[in-house]
Amino acid sequence: MTALARALVGPSPSGGGPVPSLTDRELELLQRVADGTTYVQLAEEWVLAEVSVRSIGARVLRKLGAATIAHAVYLACQADLLDGRPRRHGDHAGFRAHERRGEDPWLCPPCAQGERAYRAARKAPARQLSDAA
Repeated sequence: MTALARALVGPSPSGGGPVPSLTDRELELLQRVADGTTYVQLAEEWVLAEVSVRSIGARVLRKLGAATIAHAVYLACQADLLDGRPRRHGDHAGFRAHERRGEDPWLCPPCAQGERAYRAARKAPARQLSDAA
């Protein structure tokens, strides 16, 4: 069962009523699409059929009153559901950004892999110094 995102109250992107609540999965889809991830890539990462990811996208479109997924990203930025800034993934800065947002960075495969590489590279000079002594 997916937890609901916090309810936002205020004008909706389409001009009236409150902004709809989106599930965590719907918010993640919006953010990932905004970052350039395709439905096919999301289906592989989430171990779902592509049609299931498209269904999640269709729910987002319906909830936001958007015509396309790009329009949904725009409306989500206007409603402050997304911050509109690109997010780094796959390096130490992306890992730290997850922590600052209160997210578990180890759940992001590219950032976890990048952090492991970063930590290994930081340890390498220390190992070289100890080997030289």
